[in-house]
Amino acid sequence: MIEFSYSEPDSLVELLEMLEEGGNTAALLAGGTDLVNHIRIGKRTPSKVISLKSVRELNHEITFCQDGIMIGALTTLSAIEKHSVVRERFPALAEAVNKIGSTQIRNKGTLVGNLCNASPAADAIPALLIYNAVIHIVSKKERRTVPIEAFMKGPGKTDLQQGEIVESIFVPNPPANSGSCYLKSSRRDGADLTIVGAAALVALSGEVRIGLGAVAPVPFRAHAAEKMVRDEQVNLDAALDEAVKQANPISDLRASREYRLAMIKTFTRKAIHICRGRIQK
Repeated sequence: MIEFSYSEPDSLVELLEMLEEGGNTAALLAGGTDLVNHIRIGKRTPSKVISLKSVRELNHEITFCQDGIMIGALTTLSAIEKHSVVRERFPALAEAVNKIGSTQIRNKGTLVGNLCNASPAADAIPALLIYNAVIHIVSKKERRTVPIEAFMKGPGKTDLQQGEIVESIFVPNPPANSGSCYLKSSRRDGADLTIVGAAALVALSGEVRIGLGAVAPVPFRAHAAEKMVRDEQVNLDAALDEAVKQANPISDLRASREYRLAMIKTFTRKAIHICRGRIQK
């Protein structure tokens, strides 16, 4: 049986002091949908669990500004999925969040928690990649921002240093006259983990963005493929071959490496087609 202390600070200063005191054995609790399961199966054995839910400086809301949206550390997946403006302006993010777990999981889990769990198969991260999201990080010493592409370091690993937490995620507005979407391949609808996740954004200007998940140690932007898709002289199949070259999937109980590589092209092609149909001229 795993034993740990539980604390519920009510200020950011108190939280950061507790986190510093707890060191490597402290764990943060927001929605708890990942942490509780990890403790149950022995993947994590914290000596101290620190709840974020009463920290008054941490936001539960989605804040809209001229340049984009700010998603607070305690904003639930359901709040994002159901928000009419998010669904209209950032459809790929709303669709990706909708694919995470069950309704009960989305009602408790947070986007920041999903990001910090750093699963290679995380549904939300490809969507955050195509929107060029920026991660806002805070510690006792400083505040800093990190582009989403630099935040992910490996399976279960992020750019967070000891004593730091993610305070919020900023998602810039997509380009004008653009369409975006997220598609997921899984064995069954609902809570099943992703086999291949594909997010895409296409703008009338010709800009193309592609974010892929579950096909490498971290979700990634397929930059070489994006450039080739923009080139009208290049066949789409040849462009998508570049995305496949960048991938390095594993074989597991859900799918083989070979199947995942084949599905990259299938789902990315479909995502691009949907995006083109969504462009508002």
